Amino acid sequence: MNSEKINLTDLEKDNKLSELNIKVLDAQKYKINKDYSSRIQFHPFTYFYFVVDGKARLAIESESINIKKDDLIIINSNIGHTLYVDANLNTFEFIGFGIESISVSKLNSNKMENTQTNFFKTNLGVNNNSKDIFYQIYHEVNSNKIFGKSMANSLAAIFIIKMLRKYEDKITVHHERKINRQIDYLKQYIDNNYSENITLEELSALAYMNKFHLISEFKQSYRITPIEYLILKRIEISKNLLISTNHSMEEISAMVGFNSQSYFNQVFKKKCGLTPSQFRKKHRL
Repeated sequence: MNSEKINLTDLEKDNKLSELNIKVLDAQKYKINKDYSSRIQFHPFTYFYFVVDGKARLAIESESINIKKDDLIIINSNIGHTLYVDANLNTFEFIGFGIESISVSKLNSNKMENTQTNFFKTNLGVNNNSKDIFYQIYHEVNSNKIFGKSMANSLAAIFIIKMLRKYEDKITVHHERKINRQIDYLKQYIDNNYSENITLEELSALAYMNKFHLISEFKQSYRITPIEYLILKRIEISKNLLISTNHSMEEISAMVGFNSQSYFNQVFKKKCGLTPSQFRKKHRL
């Protein structure tokens, strides 16, 4: 599988949804200001975000998009994303919920399955009632009301079905693949130790798997190999450092675990299409 453009074109036909059973696992709301400390996030479930107010920039793996009021952003599970708030704005507000077991795919012009996407974004317009629905879901999930979770599931199902009907020529959904607990542990280990000299042999020993089995299991859960994920993690952290600090390229490459600045430059450009210096100049707030 080409790690430069992660996709799931090998999804089985029987993996397509015939019914939509929604289970809301998490619901959060955020009101942040210019002092917000950006950090990479990975959710183990597909997340629906609605922008209540303000503008910001959202980095999703190697892509960077501008988001604003009334935008809906769907990010598939285990996709790294980081929010950057404009220093000239007072506040940025958004609300979201995460659901179990489904992921989003883009469709081509003939409504045939195209490639698995990391995210989907659209603006719902000023007359939409999504804000109210998202707040209802948030309050039901975080309340002690009788059948609160069931109400949240129902509200989310109605919202998602209406959205899928509205954008049926652009996206579809699939059952999400189950995550192996050993593999999830390895992902967390990489997240916490990305700056160390992690090898495939070390990860194999931690998981009590041979290298080939480990690669296969990791790709099934996270779409890429463990070493590709390690590199992606380092790149995401380095993006944040390039934007938010004045560290030199040599310092940043060492901080995130690359053996040399030249290798860091090479990998960064391959993944992001820009050198670290070009990225800093383009995205620095």
